[in-house]
Amino acid sequence: MSSSLHLIFVVVFVASLTAAVSGELSLVSRSQWRARAPGEMTAMQLPLGRAVIAHTAGRECNDDESCAEQVRGIQAYQMGRLKYSDISYHYLIGGNARVYEGRSPSQQGAIAAGNNGNSLAIAFIGNFDERAPSETVLAAAKSLLEHAEREGQLAGDYKLLGHRQVSATKSPGDALYALLEKWPHFDALN
Repeated sequence: MSSSLHLIFVVVFVASLTAAVSGELSLVSRSQWRARAPGEMTAMQLPLGRAVIAHTAGRECNDDESCAEQVRGIQAYQMGRLKYSDISYHYLIGGNARVYEGRSPSQQGAIAAGNNGNSLAIAFIGNFDERAPSETVLAAAKSLLEHAEREGQLAGDYKLLGHRQVSATKSPGDALYALLEKWPHFDALN
């Protein structure tokens, strides 16, 4: 690699890492991860009353290329095999601490059959049953929730739920769920 190309790589890497550590939101648009066009979906009225946190339960990703590939693979599987209108999540968070835009927050997600209304679906890419995401990834998730509230996607008094609370699943994994229980807005639904 030439020294100028190496320097550009280092500058981009350091900028991404600095944003992740400082809690700044690094959004990757659908066009940037090369999303397929969505089909017809059910509209929802914003702001939404719940944020539902899931994990994809598959392999993790740690760099821009592998995370974009993972998101494309999830969309292809869900649209092709499961016959969804689009990727089921509104946002996905990669191990690179970047947030990938999924379906529009104004369109109903598809992660909890019969229980998707009024919910912003957020998935961590990977399996977090035994091990929690890194601090930088968790910071990205918290920044995303703040962003969604500022942008009017989530109501100021929204409830934070784990996927397992609205569907028969282990998602978002035991390790991640244990952390979510301590976050602001978490609702045990008791």
